[in-house]
Amino acid sequence: MQDFGSKKEKYYFHNYLTSLVKALENKHTVIDLRNESCVSGLIKHVDGLMNVEMGDVVFYDPRGQRHYFKDFFVSARNIRYVHIPEGLSSTQLLENQMNLLQHTKVREPRKETFKTKRAKRYNAEILSSLNINRPGPSTG
Repeated sequence: MQDFGSKKEKYYFHNYLTSLVKALENKHTVIDLRNESCVSGLIKHVDGLMNVEMGDVVFYDPRGQRHYFKDFFVSARNIRYVHIPEGLSSTQLLENQMNLLQHTKVREPRKETFKTKRAKRYNAEILSSLNINRPGPSTG
């Protein structure tokens, strides 16, 4: 099961395309940034706000010069495009990621408290008294 970090992040995974980028973890891809530069490398981790941690990165600045980094962090607000690697289907990636997100932990049934036992007992008494006092169907 995946750790979402917070309810807000879980909401973003279910309602935005953050889950598509999350599906690209452990794959090499290119991310275009808002300042006309781009980053090419291995996506290590994507959080619920779509911040991306990458490894073995080649950063191309707006002039086209290359800079190599072992680790690189891309803030979500700086992302313009995330390229989907060739041979991968975006719809299939989304379906797989949504299937992973659907697996939730099953809760164990709670032990009944005195209050719930009493409420059930009163409810049963009321229902039985209604059935006793109710006249039967008329035959006639």
